Amino acid sequence: MSSNEDRLKTLIGHAKEYGFVFPSSEIYDGLSATYDYGPYGAELKNNIRQYWWAAMTKLNENIVGLDAAIFMHPTVWKASGHVDAFNDPLIDNKDSKKRYRADVLLEEHMAKYADKIEKEVEKGKKQFGDAFNEEQFRATNPNVMRAQERINAVEGRMKTALEANDLEAVRQLIIDEEIKCPVSGTANWTEVRQFNLMFATELGSVSGESSTIYLRPETAQGIFVNFLNVQKSARMKIPFGIAQTGKAFRNEIVARQFIFRMREFEQMEMQFFVKPGTEMEWYTTWKDKRIAWHRALGMPAENYRFHDHIKLAHYANAACDIEFKFSFGFKELEGIHSRTDFDLSSHEKHSGRKLQYFDPETNESYVPYVVETSMGLDRMFLAVLSAAYEEEKARER
Repeated sequence: MSSNEDRLKTLIGHAKEYGFVFPSSEIYDGLSATYDYGPYGAELKNNIRQYWWAAMTKLNENIVGLDAAIFMHPTVWKASGHVDAFNDPLIDNKDSKKRYRADVLLEEHMAKYADKIEKEVEKGKKQFGDAFNEEQFRATNPNVMRAQERINAVEGRMKTALEANDLEAVRQLIIDEEIKCPVSGTANWTEVRQFNLMFATELGSVSGESSTIYLRPETAQGIFVNFLNVQKSARMKIPFGIAQTGKAFRNEIVARQFIFRMREFEQMEMQFFVKPGTEMEWYTTWKDKRIAWHRALGMPAENYRFHDHIKLAHYANAACDIEFKFSFGFKELEGIHSRTDFDLSSHEKHSGRKLQYFDPETNESYVPYVVETSMGLDRMFLAVLSAAYEEEKARER
């Protein structure tokens, strides 16, 4: 077991012993990827939520709040693309019988090359001291250049395969890179298959396709279908935002790493509605605002980095993650996406209702573009807990 795995295991034990996080239904041997927050965990979680809510709604005159229902009309999820496109590419190892997300296997493979680069940079810093020029070193050091070339090559093939939904090409890339199952140590992989992540349930007493509804996989759609209700009742002028926190549900086939990836989790999302053509300016603005919010927490700046998406979602024309350095490496903490007018236009089409903003200054109506900031509250909780946890040795008398 690596030191990083040891640290996560220690953190999980500490969280349980000191009343932060308990395994759900533990007296019945628990339920995979579900957790309960204890007395101190509930307080910390509430503090993070309130800090985010205040920063969004109290410190911005043009952002208001919403609390939408978890259950929504099933056509909402058809319009949003979730019924047809909300999938993860999964691959099984035939020897260990373990299942993995194919894209995550590739990302973790690239992260190993990135770690090699950072180790080379650290060696360079020690060797050259104050005279060290990191930018020049990264551009000229042969070991760094070779590792970066491997990252670029894998990333390029992965992007092409995922954008074309070429699952066989994804599998071939895993094989070509000699990626092995961490459990069995073999590369005996199945084909890659897509799995839809939504939980379906029945509404009312009569079962059947007509009564099938879904537990929401994100909170954003509750904001979009209420766009006009909020805009008119709160008399908002573009640009303006709608913020919401609440539970979301995803049938994660591969759920691991404690509370980082769960099937029931809480999101903190804000959708910012802007005039078409200005979305990239606002995308940059919200990237700056959100990283400033994180840094105001006082955690080390080197624990954060931006990562542009290799494959854009069907609704986006730009997307990046703010990643945090957890004990298991840099992972997504918050996403910032330029969602274009996809959501409102799609809901217009499927509902037959106009979802447009009338601009009194220009006398024109248009479907706004959207810039989204979306963060997992549970992941933020884990980031705070991870950064705060330290072990001190008692001083000898």
